[in-house]
Amino acid sequence: MSKKEPTGAAGKDGRRDALHRNLYDDLSFDELESSPTFTPEMAKEFFPVHREEPIDTMGGPVVIECAYPGWQAGGEHYPAVPDTLEEQSLGLIEGIEAGAAAVHVHPRNEERRPQWESPELLAEVLDPVFEACGEVITTSQTWMTGPHADYVTATEKLLRMGDGNKYCQGSVVLPMGLFGAGTYHSPSAITEGVRFFQENGVKPVFQLYDTHVLYDLKHRLFEKGEVEEDSHMLNLYLGAHHSQTTNNDPWSYLNVISSIYNARETIDDAIVGVNPGGRNWLPTLVLGLLAGANVVRVGIEDTYWRYPHRNEVIQDNTEIIELAVQFAELLGREVITDPDQARDFLGMEYTSPR
Repeated sequence: MSKKEPTGAAGKDGRRDALHRNLYDDLSFDELESSPTFTPEMAKEFFPVHREEPIDTMGGPVVIECAYPGWQAGGEHYPAVPDTLEEQSLGLIEGIEAGAAAVHVHPRNEERRPQWESPELLAEVLDPVFEACGEVITTSQTWMTGPHADYVTATEKLLRMGDGNKYCQGSVVLPMGLFGAGTYHSPSAITEGVRFFQENGVKPVFQLYDTHVLYDLKHRLFEKGEVEEDSHMLNLYLGAHHSQTTNNDPWSYLNVISSIYNARETIDDAIVGVNPGGRNWLPTLVLGLLAGANVVRVGIEDTYWRYPHRNEVIQDNTEIIELAVQFAELLGREVITDPDQARDFLGMEYTSPR
């Protein structure tokens, strides 16, 4: 019969010795004393937290941009959508007070319809906001429809009205080749537009609807020297109500991470923004914050359901801004609420009289 392994003190000591050797291979075994508990020295070796370097993915601050009132139908279908000009201005003011430093506005006319080709209407909605909140950042759409998108005419009018870039400190640039609102966004129209923007202190905000947009921007604009700025502002459009890439889990989460990484790897020193929308906007927002997005654009322009898994309709635009602030702060992200500090962070300027 084979002998059984000893079960007494000697056997226990042997197992403990083997355990110590496995845990502390980098130490001479003679340095460790047998002990029924971890000593401070043993704990430091087994849990080497003091050797962990900071991970700075979320170390930078974030700017929250309020997208309101947007394009969606209001009334009983969506009570959060404002009816009047006064309600539009008030909603923007409340969004800024909740923590947004920038606003992205598609104003609505007296018939409650979005009207993006009226500089006068945009100014009428924004003026009460400036009076209440100071020189907040404005990054709206200033292109006009036609056979080719016109990025100059409305922008030029807004610059005259504001005696500088008050109403258009940043302006959205859609992807080359896109047919938006029946208008062709040709390379020549976009090149002309961004040249005009740079000459007049307007920051181009490039909308990324797909990966090919990065290629076009890099090779048709940036490498040709058409856009000369220290950092390009790229806004990743990550969600719409008919989007499969952001509504299908878990691909939606992987898509956010890969899109942010792809933008940073393709365009050096880019300011990367995330525009979450659709049913899955909330997880997309959180993943954007986790992945270090510099800007998040949130608001009822692209959101309707509060949660992806519950049929709760958003009742007020401000609750979305508040959620964005809360998640950012829970993750340890600094939320920039001062417009001047945010402009400096985003590489923007303010050219109107103060």
